[in-house]
Amino acid sequence: MRKPLNRVINYVCKKRLFHALPEIEDKLLAYSKGSATTGTQWTTLWFAVDAILKTKPLHILECGTGSSTLVLAEAVRLLQIQDQSYHPLITSMESVDIWFETAKLNLPAEYSDIVEILYGPRKKFEWAMYRGYIHDNIPDRPFEFIFLDGPGYDDEFGTSFCADVLFVANNSKKERLTGVIDGRTSSAFVLQNIFGVGASRYFLPNMACKFNLDMGRLKKQHISTDFHSNLFGALRLK
Repeated sequence: MRKPLNRVINYVCKKRLFHALPEIEDKLLAYSKGSATTGTQWTTLWFAVDAILKTKPLHILECGTGSSTLVLAEAVRLLQIQDQSYHPLITSMESVDIWFETAKLNLPAEYSDIVEILYGPRKKFEWAMYRGYIHDNIPDRPFEFIFLDGPGYDDEFGTSFCADVLFVANNSKKERLTGVIDGRTSSAFVLQNIFGVGASRYFLPNMACKFNLDMGRLKKQHISTDFHSNLFGALRLK
């Protein structure tokens, strides 16, 4: 049941994406000839574009460069056509050096003033009881929206999670942080544990997540005293 439902949802989101960004289909086709990127779920791409078109964030962090970079940049370009005072920046992090070089080489020139692609080798990140991986060299910018699709999170100990969202949240001066996650169920699970299920909705059939995080909740956490249990002995974070 999951696979047929996933195909239907992806099909609908793909149609919505192409309607919202009329030129993106041809641009993605041209980009695929120069890059071997496997691409992103259409559902995640539509979630991201829909959010960007509605909220117009000034600082966007993309974790994992690829075809999604074009989609985010095209959404921003469309907004700039409508509002010439809008000057955002997409910071796109890539942890694999060969993919980083490929991404820089294949980024269309029309997006050069919108996107900055940076090399950030995979780096371990630990916060309280959580162990994950981030891109090194993430610049200190007031990110408002994050597209999470990297880096790799498996190691010799098994599965961890992509922690870029938590890294940014832990250093953010913003009151809220929004974004999407492509796949990477463990990353959404960690966000749900810290911020609550309502802050990080994960849709398993289409492997996509939307999140809207309250920074105050993170900053007030003291893990050693922040546990709660119910009458049946189930533990959760307050």
